[in-house]
Amino acid sequence: MEKEIMEDVKKYQKAEKLKKKRDEVEPLPWYYDGLENLCNRIHPGKQLLQVSDIEFLSRDTKLFRFISAKPNKPLAPFRAGQYIGLTVDINGVRTSRPFSLANSPNQLSYYELGVRIKEGGFVSPFLIENLKVGDILEASEPLGNLFYNPMFHGKDLVFIAGGSGITPFISMLRDISEKKLPLNIWLIFGCLTEKDILFRKELDDIQKRRSNIKTRYILSEPDSDWKGECGFITRDKILNEIGTIANKYFYVVGNRAMYEFVREELNTLGIPQHRIYYEAFGVPDDITKVIGWPQEINSSHKIQITVEYRRNTFKEKIEFEALCTEPILNSLERSIKDEIEIANACRSGECALCRTRMISGKVFVPPEVTIREVDNNFGFIHPCISYPLTDVHLDLTLT
Repeated sequence: MEKEIMEDVKKYQKAEKLKKKRDEVEPLPWYYDGLENLCNRIHPGKQLLQVSDIEFLSRDTKLFRFISAKPNKPLAPFRAGQYIGLTVDINGVRTSRPFSLANSPNQLSYYELGVRIKEGGFVSPFLIENLKVGDILEASEPLGNLFYNPMFHGKDLVFIAGGSGITPFISMLRDISEKKLPLNIWLIFGCLTEKDILFRKELDDIQKRRSNIKTRYILSEPDSDWKGECGFITRDKILNEIGTIANKYFYVVGNRAMYEFVREELNTLGIPQHRIYYEAFGVPDDITKVIGWPQEINSSHKIQITVEYRRNTFKEKIEFEALCTEPILNSLERSIKDEIEIANACRSGECALCRTRMISGKVFVPPEVTIREVDNNFGFIHPCISYPLTDVHLDLTLT
């Protein structure tokens, strides 16, 4: 009996020692940042932004400055040239659009977005006309592949911008200038008129202070007193600025018409495709004019879209009509309101966040959009850039 009591005492003493050892573990210091916290900071998924300042950049472009709407949650870091997807609610339609970050990545107290009103657009006119200081919007984390990669891009960089396409470049130029990076930069900036040259004062200042950065403005519709370059960004004008294409890497950002023109000019110069980066093209203004569009399809033809999704643990189905000339995601957002939400950011088929399984149907995708082979093999589409040609059946129950 005494032996059993002693064994129990020993067990109790051992348990007390273990308890004391656990209690003696020092608490984590306030400045500790574990891997999980670090990942959440870099890739928050969603952010809440509050408008802090608004100013006009030109007659049709505004610069919006956003701060974090949560004081204890700083903005996610980004690489100069990246974008965020901004989500808005317009008359009950919840949708998002990508906008390039214009501010330097070396400070993260705010984000700056340059928004140019698009004729016939849905989101940009709303932002220009309605967004005010104090408004809070949801945004994605910084995304996109338009950034400087020293391993592959070298030290001689050519930035070709059209209109509001200057936005990611001003972020890159601020970064390069602030860090005094040993890079040679040629910026060729095409605009309609002199009044459309965004960030001109700052661009001129950077050029004066940094001998490695050269800027050239080219106007397609100049006034009579304009003394600079006129016309379009042709191969001759490009060569006149950069001298030779040897060892140079090209970034091109602008609208679809500008892309098509500049692409041909760069092709005539014999620049390898791997030495050129085009930012995501975006949605065409008129899909029926894109190469490959089936001419037998009537542009007013309406398509039946069927979507299966989950509400809690139950499967549900919704059906609606859509125009064949509108991306499926646009039609879905407008037709189902807040019933379903498909994650998205780039609206160009590049980020692949909106990838969705298509059970049946046929869609048209602009030829320049690259769909991953595994998505093609397993029947996944990117509804943000897919146009329905026949009745389409989508399965969202896997997401």
